[in-house]
Amino acid sequence: MQEKTSRLFYGWWIVIGGFILHFIGIGIGINAIGVFFKPVVESLGFTRGDFSLYFTISALSMMLAAPFIGKLLEKFDVRIVMGISTTLLAVGFALFSQCTTLTHFYLVAIVVGVGHAGSHIIPVSMMINNWFVKRRGMAMGIVFSATGLGGLVFNPVANWLVLNYGWEKTYIILGALIGIFCIPTAILVMRRTPEDMGLLPDGATTRDKKATAEAAAGFTLGQAVKLPIFWMLAGVIFFVSTLNMGIQQHLIPYLTDLGHSPTFAANIMAVYLGMTIPGKLVLGRFSDRQGVLWGFIAFSVVLGVGIGILFGAKAAWVAVLFGVVYGFANAIQTVAPPLMTADGLGLKHYALIYGVMNIFSTLGAGLGMPISGYIYDATGSYGYAFVLYIVLTALALILGILAMRRARFARETAA
Repeated sequence: MQEKTSRLFYGWWIVIGGFILHFIGIGIGINAIGVFFKPVVESLGFTRGDFSLYFTISALSMMLAAPFIGKLLEKFDVRIVMGISTTLLAVGFALFSQCTTLTHFYLVAIVVGVGHAGSHIIPVSMMINNWFVKRRGMAMGIVFSATGLGGLVFNPVANWLVLNYGWEKTYIILGALIGIFCIPTAILVMRRTPEDMGLLPDGATTRDKKATAEAAAGFTLGQAVKLPIFWMLAGVIFFVSTLNMGIQQHLIPYLTDLGHSPTFAANIMAVYLGMTIPGKLVLGRFSDRQGVLWGFIAFSVVLGVGIGILFGAKAAWVAVLFGVVYGFANAIQTVAPPLMTADGLGLKHYALIYGVMNIFSTLGAGLGMPISGYIYDATGSYGYAFVLYIVLTALALILGILAMRRARFARETAA
């Protein structure tokens, strides 16, 4: 055992692999798609609301696939499940280049959604929870910081590609990047548990009683859905995902409507996504030391403030301030939910439970984009959408506090 632990603990290779999958898969596949919004709408003559529905359909596809993916992850080698999923994601994203009607976009979005379900958030968060106990928050923060870094890198890159080569070729190029980096990572690096490699969580040389008990504890899906904490966490995830996508995917159109250039708007998107990097690292570390709840409370308050700053974004410096504040606080959208789910409902059936929980994440994400689009179509402004998202932030905060206060009681009453 000593020989195995003299080298880098393999759990950190899981973190590196998860980082790559989030950097590419989400950095391109979700966080950079706002760059395509106006070029596609103006090129093909779609309305903003109707075109936004392709993301809703992708999210619904991911939502329906998530529980199935969670079950597959419990039964089969994660490399097989993730290898197939990353392939679907890469091919589907590239196929957007061939779409000329809304129906085409909607059909391809189904394939992309299934690919997303098994490529990153669900399987990687499951593995981080399995491989780490003492440094779980930090490991989760590192992995999910990749989504912001991906947005920081790929928004200006995608914008440059669209301006120089057109949106069709840009879809192909970015789809190829997803395939080149994500498929080998999923197949060659990822492993479900440390026990699969004769190791223990955190690189320990002897079994930690607390870690062993934690790995074996937890509710079944049937038990979990009967608990208030499950539905409270689902509400948190739904509200935060709705406001996140409602703002993120319309940020570039909003800023250009205010008179800013497309390049400036893409750079603000990059600032916002870039600031999620330190935000996720800080939230992860804070969760390890002080607990998930206090981190969630602090970041929720700052998130609400960040949304409010958007109303003054006509001034360039205010737009930059928004990117910094909102981006930092947006860490709760990715880091907090898997930590809160593991803490409240256990690890024994985490993949299946979080797969179902992810339904609410993808449903919220799918609704947020068209909600903003249709509010804009009806009023000619995003103002009412931003007010709605401040309210959703407050509701998520209340539900998160109630859920985590019930978490200890839920664990103590588990049989």
